[in-house]
Amino acid sequence: MKAISRGEIHMKPRWHFILLSALYITGAFIVFLTLLYIVSLGVFFLRDSGELFAPSLGGRGWFSLLLSLPWLLILLTLLFAGILELLVRRYAFVYKKPLLMSVFGILAIIFLGGFFIAPLHHVMMLSARKGQLPPPLMLLYRGPLRMPPPSDTYHGEIVTLTSSGFVMADEDHGTTTVTITPQTRLPYGENFTTGERVVVIGDSGATGTVQAFGIREIDEYPEQ
Repeated sequence: MKAISRGEIHMKPRWHFILLSALYITGAFIVFLTLLYIVSLGVFFLRDSGELFAPSLGGRGWFSLLLSLPWLLILLTLLFAGILELLVRRYAFVYKKPLLMSVFGILAIIFLGGFFIAPLHHVMMLSARKGQLPPPLMLLYRGPLRMPPPSDTYHGEIVTLTSSGFVMADEDHGTTTVTITPQTRLPYGENFTTGERVVVIGDSGATGTVQAFGIREIDEYPEQ
């Protein structure tokens, strides 16, 4: 009250608060969309490489997934999630919640949305291969943000079936002969067909051969 009487406090017009709120909301919306893009891109990379399905092969598959996580995208996710938390912290539905609860709530929403949006990246990757995307976006789908697969993990397309397994065209534009043994883990059976994409975890033998520890089909997006 003394500050008011001395004229040290001045009234701000209503438009000032409306503009400030609009800027916060706009900034939060942009950061939210950026987070969705980053997370969905990471999910797409893992699904496209088959690493997302590797855990179905057991502990070794989980370890393969861990090594294949796009850590740069994960760090960007945490950074932007922190920025989003700061932007929305001024609103009651966030600041009335414990910090960890609100952060985990934001991350849960982002990751759930990322899984649903991930198929859109398949369309964009196909466009990138045709040269239909601007250079910055085109580079994203050519591998700089992808982690290289672990040394015991292979993925590609079956080109020939053999009596003991199959021959697979791998991502390095070569071929790998995969041998199936009675100990090989096959979550969906061994009814493989040519043209099918698979992820294989196994131990390399002679040049270009792998004795499979586990094999799992890759659920593909429909071609556009």
